[in-house]
Amino acid sequence: MTNNEETPENCILCKPENEFHIIDKTSDHAPLGFMGLGLAATMLGLMGSGFFADATMVVSMSIFLGGFAQVFAGIEGWKKGDVFGATAFSAFGLFWFSFAFILMATGIAEGVLGSASAASVGFYLLIWGIVSLVLLLVTFKIGIKAIIVVFITLTLTFFLNAAANFGMGVGVIAGYMTLLLGLCAMYTSLALVANSVFGKTVAPL
Repeated sequence: MTNNEETPENCILCKPENEFHIIDKTSDHAPLGFMGLGLAATMLGLMGSGFFADATMVVSMSIFLGGFAQVFAGIEGWKKGDVFGATAFSAFGLFWFSFAFILMATGIAEGVLGSASAASVGFYLLIWGIVSLVLLLVTFKIGIKAIIVVFITLTLTFFLNAAANFGMGVGVIAGYMTLLLGLCAMYTSLALVANSVFGKTVAPL
């Protein structure tokens, strides 16, 4: 060992009186994540409920709100040490990217990839439903009712849309459940923002 190497005995920064405490002044990432989920799901729910037929707005919202917004929120959650937020927002953000690709592939790359079959989309949504169900169980430990409701509607959305793709005739119900998910997620986002700005509970969570 050279004389220039520091040991715990002679390391100045290692002494308790010289500890550094980092104060996290970054804002809460959850409102952005829930807003991204809410806007994307609302547009998908409106289409699924029959309010319009084209998927242009759904693809746009899926990429830029459902995708980017949630991935950004997930990265910020990772920086804060929020394992649940980092995992959930990042994973579901990537879900929206993959979902948008499935929708676009039907028109853009159908000749190369072939359009997705109803059965394959059904299994795709079923797997995501199982992931959402596990995360739903975790939200009961978190204990925030609004987040629990979001994950209940999210889980039901996945399972109902999977059932619709398996030909079980619940397409309209799945559409309205997706719309309800979007509204619940947007409420959660806006409530978090309002409560933070006013410094008190103005919108119950």
